[in-house]
Amino acid sequence: MPYPVSAEPGEPRFSDLLRSLGEGTTTERMSVGALIAGLGRRGHGALLIVLGAPNVLPLPVPGLSLLAGLPLLFLTLQIAAGRPTPWVPDWLARRTIGAAEFRRAALAIATRLARLERIVRPRWPALTTGWPRRALGLFSLLLAVTLFLPLPLGNALPGLSLALIGLALIERDAVVAACGIAIGLVGLAVMSAASAAIVSATVLLVAELLS
Repeated sequence: MPYPVSAEPGEPRFSDLLRSLGEGTTTERMSVGALIAGLGRRGHGALLIVLGAPNVLPLPVPGLSLLAGLPLLFLTLQIAAGRPTPWVPDWLARRTIGAAEFRRAALAIATRLARLERIVRPRWPALTTGWPRRALGLFSLLLAVTLFLPLPLGNALPGLSLALIGLALIERDAVVAACGIAIGLVGLAVMSAASAAIVSATVLLVAELLS
């Protein structure tokens, strides 16, 4: 089953495509459906970058976490299921974010992504397709779920992990995928510890109030 891959000879790098998409937005709002269409055949990897990276960057974009979180659940499930191209239901495709906010996020992501693109390249591409790709989808799904947890700065490491996995899928670079997995595991450990501390503190507080 063919999967969308990154730039072939003559095609722009993904950072250039993302920058053009941000600068070329002419409407007041950008919908999820328009974003998927604009990213073209770069597929799930492109969307993992676009929806994961804003959780790392200091971008005060209202509603961004919710707008990113729901599509990420759909997209990571599709990767795990082996679907080659992205799909979201109509009600989700119609969800929008302000064009100015999208432009700011797109340009910030593209600037940082351009630096990474200088060092990524196809390495062990077989590890980014077939069943390894599905395994990456399952891991990404777990990370996407954690984005909904209300922990201060808790989205940064999972968001970075998702973005790196997305870049790995685009560039067919298993080394970048491994880096994304490692960062994601650290993020999950940190969030698990923080969640456990919050639960313990809550239990102690309730016990103190009832005593």
